Amino acid sequence: MNATSAPALQAAPAADRAVAAQEPQRTALALGLVGGLGEELLAALMAAPEYRAVHVAVTQALGSAAPKFRPWLIGRGVVLADDAFVGITGEETFVPSASPIRRYGEDEVLAAARTAREAGATTLVLVAPLPALLQMGEATRTLASVDEVALVAMGFERLILVRPSAADDTRKLPMPLALARTIGRTLADIMLPAYTKALSARTAAAAIIEAVRAARPGVAVLGAKELAAIVQAKMPQQAPRQPRLR
Repeated sequence: MNATSAPALQAAPAADRAVAAQEPQRTALALGLVGGLGEELLAALMAAPEYRAVHVAVTQALGSAAPKFRPWLIGRGVVLADDAFVGITGEETFVPSASPIRRYGEDEVLAAARTAREAGATTLVLVAPLPALLQMGEATRTLASVDEVALVAMGFERLILVRPSAADDTRKLPMPLALARTIGRTLADIMLPAYTKALSARTAAAAIIEAVRAARPGVAVLGAKELAAIVQAKMPQQAPRQPRLR
């Protein structure tokens, strides 16, 4: 071995560590990401550079050609994840009958959280949309149920409760009801503060990812107002505009 080769050999591991540090190291677990917002949040997770894999809980065996997408048949084997994203939706959220992704309702919050803990997740992100009319009170920024208090006791390093304004999903409504819902939603948009207006699913998903990136250890509760502030700061061109009567 000549004199010049030793420093080069010593530098190689350091260079390898630098490359490894730039590679995504975190993994995510996605539970109940259905409906428009859930689908966009799942897509945002796939695109997020900090995740090298996204384990998606499904109800039937699936193959995947996407390198990050890792279908996980619920109850079959064990997955490991750093961050768990749980979508809580009701029957009003349209989910195609052929969808392999399981819906989680309000009564399954703790069950989903236990699944996240079993996967080793240290961050739990719970996304539960609220109607725009409920977005103006302080309740949107505090623990609002016994289940949410129980989540704190489960000991996640970061617990992030996200309450975006619920978007109307009229895909399964008869045409007259869908039209009436749209008219009512437009009138509410005029009367309520701009921040209560439902963000597009893609914008809301992007804001949630930004919120998780910025979150510190502890409990954070974000309603529509906080999400709107993130949009204004990070992606102002996507902020909704307040409709005006002419």
